[in-house]
Amino acid sequence: MRKASYSVARLQNHGYVFILPTLLFFAVFLVFPMVSAFRYSLYDWNVLAPPKDIGLKNFAVMLKDARVINSVWRTIHFTAISVAAINALAFVFALMFGSRMIRYKNFLQSLVFLPVILSIVAVGVVWEFMYQSNGLIPIILRGVIGVSPAWLTNTRAAPYALIIVYTWKSVGYYMVIYIAGLMDVSPTFYEAARMDGAGFWGQLWYITIPNLRNTFALAVISCIIFTFGQFAMQFVITKGGPSQSTEILALEIYKQAFELSKFGYSAAISVVFFLILLVFSVFQLRLFRSGAVGE
Repeated sequence: MRKASYSVARLQNHGYVFILPTLLFFAVFLVFPMVSAFRYSLYDWNVLAPPKDIGLKNFAVMLKDARVINSVWRTIHFTAISVAAINALAFVFALMFGSRMIRYKNFLQSLVFLPVILSIVAVGVVWEFMYQSNGLIPIILRGVIGVSPAWLTNTRAAPYALIIVYTWKSVGYYMVIYIAGLMDVSPTFYEAARMDGAGFWGQLWYITIPNLRNTFALAVISCIIFTFGQFAMQFVITKGGPSQSTEILALEIYKQAFELSKFGYSAAISVVFFLILLVFSVFQLRLFRSGAVGE
């Protein structure tokens, strides 16, 4: 027993040595930049000149900055519609592929999931060409309904063009989550419901949805976190245009730093951005720790 306990203690101590490279990597590339962002948010700094301490002035300016306010609303708009569309479609696909009436389910599931593993940059480049006036999407729309919006140059159409791309790329991931949730629902519930005369909609409303409430919570909160932090797609396809109609918060942080050389101000915006995501992350963590997910 003494030898066994001693060996366990040695393994535990050696375990910290094994994870030390990963801890150092996160400390250098994650923790240190986060701490630096909090510190530089209190400075007026353009890299070329020494930082000037201005206290909370950056945060005060941010509250009145029309460009920052616009990016917040654009982020909320993009996140709200994308999360709703992704989860609705993912749930529908999960129900479809859970039906015995669908043939070639594995093949169709693979097609839906395929965009998830594609590079977001490659996806953005391809869809940008497809949205051009002589691209595939306008050609199809003009052939079917006779008209097509100017997807990337119209301030009303551009946000929805990006929502379509992001939904197409992400829906497969959340479909897998819902399929896993459906597999946890006992078939005996459905058998009893059919014996009582319940049809598809009755089973959906009284059995499927109540039993998937924790799956819905997990999927929606995760989707909000990932969607709110989007950057690459907007940067590749529109760069925030036209007229800042797709300039979400992450892209605004980048532009303030690397286009306007306001690194202190950009750090202040990133702090607010971090705090917003922290709220959703804490909520998700509490959901896991409470054991609600997986019951």
